Amino acid sequence: MKIIAKTLKGLEEVLSKEIHNLGVKDFTIAKRAVIYEGDLKLLYNSNLHLRSALRILVGIDDFTAENEDELYEKAKSIDWKKYLGLNQTFAIDTNVNSDIFTHSKYVAYKVKDAIADFYMEKSGRRPNVNTFEPDVKINVRIFKNNVEISLDSSGESLHRRGYKVEVLEAPLSEVLAAGILLHTDFETKIGFLDPMCGSGTLVTEALMINTGMAPNLLREKFGFMTWLNFERRMWNEIKEKAIEQIKEPSIDFNAYDISRKAIFSTKKNLSLLRYGDRVNVIKKDLFKLKDCHKIDFIIMNPPYDIRLKEEEIISFYQNIGDKLKQDCAPCDAWVFSGNIDALKRLGLRPSKKIKMMNGKIEAELRRFEVEPRIKN
Repeated sequence: MKIIAKTLKGLEEVLSKEIHNLGVKDFTIAKRAVIYEGDLKLLYNSNLHLRSALRILVGIDDFTAENEDELYEKAKSIDWKKYLGLNQTFAIDTNVNSDIFTHSKYVAYKVKDAIADFYMEKSGRRPNVNTFEPDVKINVRIFKNNVEISLDSSGESLHRRGYKVEVLEAPLSEVLAAGILLHTDFETKIGFLDPMCGSGTLVTEALMINTGMAPNLLREKFGFMTWLNFERRMWNEIKEKAIEQIKEPSIDFNAYDISRKAIFSTKKNLSLLRYGDRVNVIKKDLFKLKDCHKIDFIIMNPPYDIRLKEEEIISFYQNIGDKLKQDCAPCDAWVFSGNIDALKRLGLRPSKKIKMMNGKIEAELRRFEVEPRIKN
């Protein structure tokens, strides 16, 4: 089967490495996606293990269409009995970028009609639509006149890991956090610190990576579980194997924040993970920090939103750079921010810049190899 793993802009290479680690040798990197072939076992493993994937689709047909009638006829010609039972519900998700098809809701309507009419001709009745919790979620992507129809095997987005029970305002996406970490070499370090941890997404994802815990092990539902070909026994075996692979952390993990609410949220979210109690979660102010001697890896996602005035942002980022130079050297420091101008105010020379997207905000991940100042 054709498997399409969707991701965020800037994480395609990271995702391809993860897919390679699942045993896939041949794959194609596309825009915000990696495409490869596989069986049900690989499909299940992809949903369970891929940290930088948003959702896993299974392609069932692709064709060209020059108008709505052609779209309808070709969608109707698909043998829907293979994918959808009469007693099951379905929903259609659309992604349209075309001069021919200008209304995504109308595209969904035409494909829905095609499926309904297919069943009326074959069986005299049709399956029902359920937009809230369908048994089968169908994805229709149109670019110009190219139409791709897929089944969504994930259901909810894979960033919903199942551990985040306490969320602060503007949290970092779990998929983005994992993608950021996979760009680094934090697993070669001894001491890990996120000094502005918020609800703890970065440190939680880092702990799961280091202990080998599958990112979606806590999730109870996936889209493929209501498919006609769902293999419950195979899925249970895959989960059992994933549980057995979890190992003790090899890094000293630390998460600090000046906010008591953030510390509470981080502890609450970590409590659902094996070895979550091994993370040192402490209320501390980065700018008053003096005990950095055991920490050789620092990563942070400082605030950069419009609630802070421009001059406050400049001063804030300058202070971060000064602190890293004065009290945290030597260390490998990574800063992720959606304010590129503010990143320039750190006063540090980056050894690496990686462009990403945080939602609709253009962002950047920068690496700073901070060395101690030479005293005269």
